[in-house]
Parts: sequence; structure tokens; C-alpha cells
Amino acid sequence: MKKSDSKGFALFFLIAAILVVSALIGAGITMIGPRVIKAKYDRTGEILTAAMQSVISWSVQNGQLPDAATFPSIIPSAVDDWGRPLVYIYDDNLTNSTTGGICGRQNTALSYGANNTAFIIVSGAEDLTVNTAPSASGAFAGTVASGTADIVRFISLEDLKNQAGCFGFTTGVLKILNNELPDAVSGTPYNNVRLYADGGVPPYVWSATGLPTGLNLIDSNSGTLSGTPTTPDSPSVTITATDATGSSVSRSYTLNVF
Repeated sequence: MKKSDSKGFALFFLIAAILVVSALIGAGITMIGPRVIKAKYDRTGEILTAAMQSVISWSVQNGQLPDAATFPSIIPSAVDDWGRPLVYIYDDNLTNSTTGGICGRQNTALSYGANNTAFIIVSGAEDLTVNTAPSASGAFAGTVASGTADIVRFISLEDLKNQAGCFGFTTGVLKILNNELPDAVSGTPYNNVRLYADGGVPPYVWSATGLPTGLNLIDSNSGTLSGTPTTPDSPSVTITATDATGSSVSRSYTLNVF
């Protein structure tokens, strides 16, 4: 065989090898791209979940949600895996104990997919733009419009209250403080017995059923019982307190009239 033929075959195999290697490298790059993007989505999802759990933990300890200024300081990472800030949207009524905090509220002004959302946390994801509206951190009243490309975590008020233990005897829960009603004597004035409540959102409105004849709730705003009972009896009296949000709580008492 001539030397020129050998060189031709060698060059052919070299070119073929280069083409094969190039194809493999191209295929590898094609496969790596989606894997990198998926990894960023996965890590961002973990960042959002960790942020949500941090907000819940802080809220349970403080009885209210953090505001936008506090949010970045209580979460493990304030940016997603693309380096963009997380967006925190919440109901402002839940950030202040004087408006009920967490346990004192029965509803929120914020909706995301369903009514009574407590807060949502958003990442703009791959396009680096938050398409959810509103697109900036802060309090919001209304329905949040979801951006289909965004990554979102949210929690309802009911779930947040469950985690905060709001359905027990917890600070912020609307409750009537009177453990009993004083005994009365027929024919003797029952002098301005006051009812007391705590939690919820003041002011309170009071109502009572089952009062013995002669006794009345003379002031539904201050919760004052007064009058002169006329007949010995031991009725079961139900007292109800309703707060400014419409939430109510009742307690039953035995009121002895001797």
C-alpha cells in the first residue's frame, strides 16, 4: 500500500474520531443544561419552604406575622438560587396584636387560590422576573394574581392558627375571663356586675340568655349585668362576647338566686 493511502486512512479515522467526540460533547452539553435549570428550581423550592417555616416559627413565638422589613432577617436566605430577592406578601391585620394578630383573626383580606390566605412567598424563577401581582414585598388586600412561571409557597390562616395552637387557651384567642357569676338574692339589687373578655379584636359586644327574672344586660358594650331578681332560682345563663371582626365566644354559668 502506498504511503499516501495510509495517510489518507489515518486522516479519515482522525476526522471520524473528532466528529464522534464532538457529538458526544454536544450531547453532554444538551443534557447538562436542563439538569442545571432543574437543580436551580429544586434548590429555590427548598429555599422557599425554609423561608415559609421560618415565618411560621417566628409567628408562633410572637403571636403575629413579621412585616416586610422584618422578613429578610428571620429567614435562612432572602434570595432564590438565581440570586433574586424573595417576595413576601401578607395580610397586614396579622402583623399587629392590636388588630388580632394570628389567633384573634377569623379571616384575612388576602386571597391566593382560596380565601383567607395568611401570606405567600414568591420567586421569579428562571426568567428573573416576578410575574405574580403584586410583585413587591408588602401588605396587600385583595386577590393575588398568580404568575405561571413563578415558584410560590403559601399558607392559609386556618393552617397557620393550627400550627400556632390558637384553638387552645392561647394568648390572642377571644375568651371570656369571668369564671363565675356572683350569687344573687331575690328582692335585693344586683349591683352592676361586669363581664370581661380578652383576645380577639376589641371592642366587644355582649349578649346574655337565660337571665333570671328581674336581671338584665343593661349595657351590651361594657357588659354590665344589673337589676333586682324577683324569684329564687338557679338558671343556666349563657354569656356571649363578639369582637370587632364578628368572632364570638360563649360561656355558660349557673346563677344562684337565693
